Order: sequence, then C-alpha cells, then structure tokens
Amino acid sequence: MQADELKECLKELGWKQSDLARRLEISVGTVSRWANGEPIPSYVAQYLGLVRDVGRLHRQYVVPPEKPRSETRAEAMARTLTEVGAREG
Repeated sequence: MQADELKECLKELGWKQSDLARRLEISVGTVSRWANGEPIPSYVAQYLGLVRDVGRLHRQYVVPPEKPRSETRAEAMARTLTEVGAREG
C-alpha cells in the first residue's frame, strides 16, 4: 500500500488519520508519516482491506435499501383536491 492508497482508503471509510491511529493503538504521527510516504506495514493494508470488505458486506446484506418516500397524507389530500377541481372545472 502506498500513501495515496492509504489516503483514498481513509476517505472511502470516512476516517481521519486519528481514527486509524486510535483503532490500531498507534500514534497519529505514525499514520501521518505513512500518509507522507514512509513505508506502510503490510498489516495496515490487510486491516484496511478487511474493514472495507466488511463495510461492503454490511451495506449489501444488512442495511435495507432506501425505499422511495411515499407521499404524506397532506400531499395526498392536496393531489386529490387538485384532481377533483380539474374534473369539475
């Protein structure tokens, strides 16, 4: 994993460098050095890959798809009044 891949992965996860540091129980300075080009240990790439995979699986199988919002009662009443008015006028 290279620095640009690390940054992209953090962005995809919605994490800051401090979030990764907290989860790995390391200093923010260490993550910052990785983001600036210092070699990144392989376990970091493996960890982030697993977190991304779990996130994808969660979104695919656990989070229900968003349903289109049905009209509110007030919207339905307004639509009905408009339709009735169009028929009468």
